[in-house]
Amino acid sequence: MIDVLLDNTYKTEKDKGIIYLYLLNSILKDYNFKPYFYVELYEDAKEEDIEEVKKFLLRKDLLKFVEDMEIVKKRIIREEKDILKIIATHPQKVPKLRVIKEFEKVKEIYEHDIPFAKRYMIDNDIVPMIYFDFEKKRVVSDKLPELKMVAFDIEVVDNKIIMASFWDEKGGKVLTYKDFSHESVELVKDEKELILKIIEILKNYDLIFTYNGDYYDFPFLKERAKFYGLKVKLGRGGEEIKIKRGVETKVYIPGRVHIDLYPIAKRLLKLTKYTLEDVVYNLFNVEKLKIKNFVEYWEDKDNILVEYSLQDAKYTYLIGKYFLPLEVMFSRIINQVLFEVTRMSSSQMVEYLLMKRAYKLNYIVPNKPSEEEYKRRVAESYEGGYVKEPIKGIHENIVYLDFKSLYPSIIISYNISPDTLDCPCCKEESEKILGHWFCKRRIGLIPMTVKDLVRRRVEIKERLKKEKDKLLNYEQQSLKILANSVYGYLAYPRARFYNKVCAEIITFLGRKYIMETIKEAEVFGFTVLYADTDGIFLTIKGENKEAILKKAYNFLNHINSKLPEDMELEFEGFYSRGIFITKKKYALITEEGEIIIKGLEYVRRDWSGIAKRTQKEVLEALLKEGDIEKAKKIIKETIKKLRNLEVDKEELIIYTQITKDLNEYKSTAPHVELAKRLVREGKKIKPGDVLGYIIVKGAKQVSERAKLPEEVSLDEIDINYYIDNQILPPIIRIMESLGVSEKELKQEKQLTLDNFF
Repeated sequence: MIDVLLDNTYKTEKDKGIIYLYLLNSILKDYNFKPYFYVELYEDAKEEDIEEVKKFLLRKDLLKFVEDMEIVKKRIIREEKDILKIIATHPQKVPKLRVIKEFEKVKEIYEHDIPFAKRYMIDNDIVPMIYFDFEKKRVVSDKLPELKMVAFDIEVVDNKIIMASFWDEKGGKVLTYKDFSHESVELVKDEKELILKIIEILKNYDLIFTYNGDYYDFPFLKERAKFYGLKVKLGRGGEEIKIKRGVETKVYIPGRVHIDLYPIAKRLLKLTKYTLEDVVYNLFNVEKLKIKNFVEYWEDKDNILVEYSLQDAKYTYLIGKYFLPLEVMFSRIINQVLFEVTRMSSSQMVEYLLMKRAYKLNYIVPNKPSEEEYKRRVAESYEGGYVKEPIKGIHENIVYLDFKSLYPSIIISYNISPDTLDCPCCKEESEKILGHWFCKRRIGLIPMTVKDLVRRRVEIKERLKKEKDKLLNYEQQSLKILANSVYGYLAYPRARFYNKVCAEIITFLGRKYIMETIKEAEVFGFTVLYADTDGIFLTIKGENKEAILKKAYNFLNHINSKLPEDMELEFEGFYSRGIFITKKKYALITEEGEIIIKGLEYVRRDWSGIAKRTQKEVLEALLKEGDIEKAKKIIKETIKKLRNLEVDKEELIIYTQITKDLNEYKSTAPHVELAKRLVREGKKIKPGDVLGYIIVKGAKQVSERAKLPEEVSLDEIDINYYIDNQILPPIIRIMESLGVSEKELKQEKQLTLDNFF
């Protein structure tokens, strides 16, 4: 049977956990898959141990939750050992059986906290989101599955749903219970009928896109449905939607795929704000319609409200189609369903990829750290990548070289993995790095996984030279992201496969190779303008582009002839001009006029529009024209306009995100104090919300002078705050690197007697 796996879960039937595979065209059930976990004893497990464990569980009245028990051979890090596999009667009984850890012979228990449905995906070779033969367990076609997809959004006034908008491949429509004269409106009787219609429509689709639907649209829909005694039954089997609350809130629809695009945008895009409008502008360069006073438009039955709602659904749909191929590739690679993958960080994806590989190699998956262990890990530190202090100022004809996937290639070249670290089999013959060594005889779990990702990516890139296939490009992107995330995962304190020594050695070797490359570059006659972790910026003063490029390629050949087999230094780009300010802060311009900014405030959220615009104009003057005097003039004119109040209030708004619960903030800050005031006034503020505010005049501390933009008039604004804390700080860093002082930029014409005659 050929079909596409959209979702998997389990249900309880006759006191057993039954796996449900929701396929595009049918539902498969697996009655044979059983929940299990492993028990390591201090010695190799023997048959008599099984009887002792059974007696222990019987005394605890828990033996009834055990279906079977057997001895299996598993690899725990490096050591192969006979351990117990305990098969439970139901997934929900596994937590109860963890009490076995109290038995005196038990050293540790493993894999007891892997969710049952996810465990099924790890243990089986079923690939989601692909045309798959479920009898022969093989992929039939790797094209994107043809799904019925819709974007869904609601509008709310006075705590009631007033509109719901939908957009699919045929276009869009808006449901509401006021008679707007808009062609896309479909009229319903009231809010209750609107909710019923929403449920009826969404049931027709395989995949539903929302933007912040986990936190807003679906929870609010469920709340209003409950008010009318209704249930939001959208599951393929008539199940109600499930709101899974934890560190993150997730809205799950059994048998369908709900994709909230907000966490994906935050993972893949670098923006100052992640509103739907900002994401639309970033991806499509389109200014989506914005409105503020919903109540007024609703009362007046103004079609602008309908158009706004329709655009919400339309652009959510377009964003969904934009991100979907990459997310599908992640789902296929790590063998987890799309609903879960779209809410994972890169580190979480790497973890499931390693768990999948560990199962195939008969490795035990390490446990998650306890809170005590987590805190110990957080307290550990080591030196990161090497960053060379830049040669400050403007430079021309710059070549950028970087190591192709430096950390992945180091992992592969040195066989860096927790299970190969300090192995006893080849201690004498191995190179010692920071007092440690890695096995020479057996490839480790981590390098094996990384090597497979890199190999697959190389093969796909070769195919891309012959085939212009967008899907292949998405696949190579996903493989690159995962390979480059492995080092970060090893260093992540909550990771199952965390290993501080491995992470430390990777960065040590990274520093070694970049520092050796810098020395060689200087011998070749290059000036090394800047270096950071895996890349270097080079120039030769007085030489033209052609001469520098020729020498750069000769240098590449020289370096690569000396590197380990899996490592390579690559030509990454040529820039006609660049400004280097401090570590991690620089700006470059390509020959085509594209400006690339790293680490400067222009790309950060917590700076006002006028600060970012001024910095951008200054950088353009310096990079495009090399004109320091013009840059100085831009700054002085901006300050003058501010003093004369010749500015748009919108440009003075500062956006800052609330990153945690307000009671967790120990120090005061403008956005925190504003948020606390809004909460006192009855408004809901939660972590992840972005507040826009303006600083006004007054004798109080700055943190107490933040107001909402609509509360402020121009003459109330603290202009000196904006000059001293918004305009000048980001620009001073740039201008001081060129020898221009803050005093010179702030200098105003002084009044003398001559001014009066």
